[in-house]
Amino acid sequence: MREVAERWLRSLPTELAPHREVIRGFVREAERDPAIRLLVVGCSIGRGAADELSDVDAMYAVTDTAWPDAVRDSGAVVRRVGDVIDMQQQIIEPSDRTLPAYQHTFAQYASGVQIDLVVAVARDRHVPRPDWVVLYDPDERVVGEPKASTATETQVRQWMHAALVHLSSCAKYLTRGSLWEANAQLDAARTELWRLWAVAERIADPQYGLTAVLDAPDAPMPDNIEATVAGLDRRALRSAAMACGELLVWTWPRAISTVASADLAMPPLAEWVLRQLRDVAT
Repeated sequence: MREVAERWLRSLPTELAPHREVIRGFVREAERDPAIRLLVVGCSIGRGAADELSDVDAMYAVTDTAWPDAVRDSGAVVRRVGDVIDMQQQIIEPSDRTLPAYQHTFAQYASGVQIDLVVAVARDRHVPRPDWVVLYDPDERVVGEPKASTATETQVRQWMHAALVHLSSCAKYLTRGSLWEANAQLDAARTELWRLWAVAERIADPQYGLTAVLDAPDAPMPDNIEATVAGLDRRALRSAAMACGELLVWTWPRAISTVASADLAMPPLAEWVLRQLRDVAT
């Protein structure tokens, strides 16, 4: 495995030399610590789409009995890899309570490299993601074909509902004259629109929205998506919010049809919100 990891590291382009050294440092840490049973990198570096501005997205997994110590010691691991300017750590509890908690670390290295690191409990078997590069796996825990995550019917309905609620709030703030808040709500609605668009286009990992769409080079962009962007002008914001709402209505049938076989009707809230936006005085 060391030879495979080193070969992949050497294959990284010159512009990723600082990233290579950070990743190589984590490989060394995994090899020296018997509690670490898995090390992978993913996202843009794993897909081969990174540039000098990309961060390093990595995960190392430890035995369940070593989890408390791993959480305590992970900061020291990060600092041994390079000169750290700043670091922030937190324990994240998944919304699915059947899944174990994990630790997330963000660190800025003096070399300019940023890292997003997950420390997790190692499973007996890990199904690889399409963007994973497995750098350390002495127990051969990563098995099976890479599998990208797809949206569920519940997620698609939640994303549509969230988008409509944000647009409704946008209309309220426009009516009150609070343009900053209206703009923030429009941005939030567009975030959900990108997720629905990714579902409609059958793009992998649609929960990442715009990032997922941009990572699919052959995927089309929504027609007139630029019309959903506006500055701090009431008339322009109303027009952009209307454009966002109309795109949601247009995207919904294709998005929901990819995950559901029944009850494909447009949410009644959509018509209400569009009327609400039309009624905003400009």
